[in-house]
Amino acid sequence: MARRKKNNKGIEFLMETDWLFEKPIDQEHKEYKLLSYFQKMGEKLDNMELYPGFIELSLHLVSIQTLIKDRKLIYTDKKFETIDDELLVKDLKTKSIPKLSDDEMVEFINILKFSAPRVHEYFNIAKSVWTIVYDTIELKLKKNKKNISQNKGFFYYLENKTNNLYVWEYNIKNANRSSIEKKTQVNLIYSKPKNNLTLPKIIDTFSTWFSEEEKSKLPLFEMKSKDLFPINETLLPLFKRKVISYINLENYNQRKKAIQIKVN
Repeated sequence: MARRKKNNKGIEFLMETDWLFEKPIDQEHKEYKLLSYFQKMGEKLDNMELYPGFIELSLHLVSIQTLIKDRKLIYTDKKFETIDDELLVKDLKTKSIPKLSDDEMVEFINILKFSAPRVHEYFNIAKSVWTIVYDTIELKLKKNKKNISQNKGFFYYLENKTNNLYVWEYNIKNANRSSIEKKTQVNLIYSKPKNNLTLPKIIDTFSTWFSEEEKSKLPLFEMKSKDLFPINETLLPLFKRKVISYINLENYNQRKKAIQIKVN
C-alpha cells in the first residue's frame, strides 16, 4: 500500500492511517505499534508541542470510527503547507480496505476493538492539553476594529521571558472558489529582541502582503500567553485560531446588527 510519510514541505506524520493493514496483521504486533505511537506523541505533549500531532490524532480518530462503521479507510494526500495546516472536509478521502483472509479479518476486528477506545482516550488527552494552552492565551484588538471584516491584518506577541517580539501578517481566504471553508495564511515579518522600533514602523518596513495604504488601516491584535510554549508547534497555531474566532464573532455581530437596522 502506498505510503505518504513526507511531502514537499518536509512535514510528516508519525503513523499513517493504513497502519492497521501493514503486514503482519497480528493483534500483538499492532498493539505494540500503537503503544509506540502513543509514546512518541506523549513525548511531544510533554514538551507542549501540539502540532502537527493534534491534526494527526484527529485523522486517526476519524479513520478508526469510519473503519468500525463502514469498513472504509480514511486518508489524505493533502500537501501540508504549514505545521498546523488544517484538514478540511474536502481533504479527506476514503477507500475500501484491502482484501483479508478469514484469519486476518478476525485479527483486524480484534485490533479495532483494542485500538478504538485508546485512540479516543488519547485524543481527549491531547484535546485537554490544547484547551489548557488555548485558555492561557489572551487577545486584545489594539486598533482598526472597523476594518475587521476585511479578514486581513496583523498580530504580535512579546515573549516576556526572552524579550523576543514576533509580528505576523495574516490573510483569511476561502479554501477554494467553491468552498465556504476558510484558510488562514500567516507570514512572520519580524522576530527579534524588542528594541526601539515601534509596531507601526515594523509593519510599514517589513510587511510584504499589503499595500502602503492598507498597512495603517488594517486591524492589529496583541497576543499574550501566561506561560512559555513553543512558538511554531503551539502558540502560533492557537494565535491564528484565536484571531479567527474573534473575527468570525465580530463579523456575525455586524451582520446581525445590519439585519436589525434593515428590519427596523
